Amino acid sequence: MSEEAQHIPTVFDTEKASIGDTYAKALIGVGQKNGSTEELLGGLDSVVDAIGQLPRLKSTLESPRVSFEAKSILLDKAFKGKLNKDLISFLKIVTSKGRFDCLGQINGSATRLYDELTGNVLAEVITAQKVEQSVADEIASHLGKALGKKVLVKTSVNPDLIGGMVVRIGDTIHDGSIRSQLNQIRTKAIKKTSDQIRQSLDKFVKA
Repeated sequence: MSEEAQHIPTVFDTEKASIGDTYAKALIGVGQKNGSTEELLGGLDSVVDAIGQLPRLKSTLESPRVSFEAKSILLDKAFKGKLNKDLISFLKIVTSKGRFDCLGQINGSATRLYDELTGNVLAEVITAQKVEQSVADEIASHLGKALGKKVLVKTSVNPDLIGGMVVRIGDTIHDGSIRSQLNQIRTKAIKKTSDQIRQSLDKFVKA
């Protein structure tokens, strides 16, 4: 593969990132005007997740061979009554401009820009098994102290991880000092569960 060809995906990614920022700013502007920013961003996140699980719908909305009128009808059928009307109008604008393939980038940019506006940081915590909300809250608290900001934690599961957890904020996986704190949290959570099981067994035996 030539050096020039190797650089093409980077150019496309940069272009999509720029498009994502432009449309994200527009959506946040609508939300700030109407006091519905969190609702719009939450709805957009749901749409991206749903579209990811419906490849035929995704390919139809991205296809240049399908008319905008047909796509508009499809968006109404799929989301009318389920999403904020401003968000549906936004999706139609994105579709009419032939940018539906950038929806993931728009969603990512919107989340990042809104977090910057509100002073929050979004941290993705990936574990081998699902963590309880109390553990996620404690992780958010420790990260917040380490970073000096309010941290919102989004958890996900990757069964391929062999124990431990991965914490990603933006493109950064944090250093050993924070990982050490998180490992301590995980150890405490496991011990708490073990203690609860042992106590239950003790009660059962005594009964």
